[in-house]
Amino acid sequence: MPSESKQEVDMNNEQLITKVGSNNVDIIREWLSKQPHLPKISDKQLVIFLNCCRCNLETTKKMIDAYYTMRTHNPDMFDNRKISELEKTFNIFYFHKMPLLPDGSRAGFSRLRDFNSNLFNTLDTIRLVFTMYDICIDEDPLAPEWKFVMDMTGFSMGHLTKLTNLTLMKKCLTYVQTALPMRLTAVYMINAPPLANQLMMFLKPLMHKDLYSMISIHPANDMDTVYKSIPKEYFASDMGGKAPSFEAQKDESLKRFKTYGSFFEEDEKFNRVDENKRIDKNNRFNSSHGLEGSFKKLELD
Repeated sequence: MPSESKQEVDMNNEQLITKVGSNNVDIIREWLSKQPHLPKISDKQLVIFLNCCRCNLETTKKMIDAYYTMRTHNPDMFDNRKISELEKTFNIFYFHKMPLLPDGSRAGFSRLRDFNSNLFNTLDTIRLVFTMYDICIDEDPLAPEWKFVMDMTGFSMGHLTKLTNLTLMKKCLTYVQTALPMRLTAVYMINAPPLANQLMMFLKPLMHKDLYSMISIHPANDMDTVYKSIPKEYFASDMGGKAPSFEAQKDESLKRFKTYGSFFEEDEKFNRVDENKRIDKNNRFNSSHGLEGSFKKLELD
């Protein structure tokens, strides 16, 4: 497998801007100057949005507004992201970034660490996943695409019951589909029990057809398709791969999270909208239905 150091390149702002085009950044900056409700946005963050949207300027504008609006109106998912708040969830749920894939794309991996459904908390898990997404994006702002492996080992009816929280899952999926600045191309649900089909039946009405089509379900004896996209050697040693063990990667993820303390403090303090200053009142947030207007129709190629 390639060395992780090949991926963790510390590019300066000028290099990042060159990748998406300085003209595109200038156009978005000009648009932002006319959006007083939005916060100040760094060059790196603009590059992240442009890269995710393949430099489609109108799509980028919609994603930017959706991203900051959802963070403002969903404090339960995006506020108080401190180690004291999330460490317990790290001990229940694995989430780590897999080694850089041969084509330069990225993959994330999640799995239950503790199978006791009484300990599982849906909101806390969503908070941890979105927190790790933010770290992954910051570490790799120009990733060409992202794939996710959801290992369902240990998933039970108790977990399913907790995941069928309509209001919470609607908010979660609204964020993933309209505001998450990752170019998602595939989701693999591996070691999937029959309950996985019930979960998908519940979630299908909440998903855009494009997201739903990216998700594939794989029982324990069906990994060939997954390995064609993510070679077996890139999985943890616990699964017969050559990457570090689940526990080693958990420790590394926790270590990386601890270095992001000020990052999340600044995110909560500065990366929020001021609705009183919003000029376009047609795209107001609705806590029951997500983002109204064009946001909820935002789809990425």
